[in-house]
Amino acid sequence: MSRQNPFAEFFTANDFSKFFENAQSMPFDLQGFMETQRKNMQALSNAQQIAIENLQTIAQRQSAIISEMVEDNAQITKELMSEGTPEEKISKNADLFKTLYERSVKNMNDIAEMMNKSNQEASDIINKRVKATMNEVKAAIDKSQKKAA
Repeated sequence: MSRQNPFAEFFTANDFSKFFENAQSMPFDLQGFMETQRKNMQALSNAQQIAIENLQTIAQRQSAIISEMVEDNAQITKELMSEGTPEEKISKNADLFKTLYERSVKNMNDIAEMMNKSNQEASDIINKRVKATMNEVKAAIDKSQKKAA
């Protein structure tokens, strides 16, 4: 029992190429519309590329931070195993913990700043393209209204 694909039947029964034969009589500039869409896709591609590059930079920074943390933990362990009175060890470790905490906060702020910058760069590309698209649509409408008049 074979069933015909309803989508195939729809496209077979309707010749959509006839729709585009009269592109000159369309109420809008098809070539201009296609060019606008091409530019939109290019802008999205550029924004995505920037976002990916920035994510790679952020991942590298996070990797460096993790390496620093491993070294810091090794230093803490070494300090705990060193000779000295418990009071001396606590005093040394308090200073070390304070330094490590401050560095961790700075690292988190650096990563947050990198992410904000990445988002801003991608958003700027998309915002510029949206503005340009609106201008192109307005120009196309004005052009079609002048033709009609």
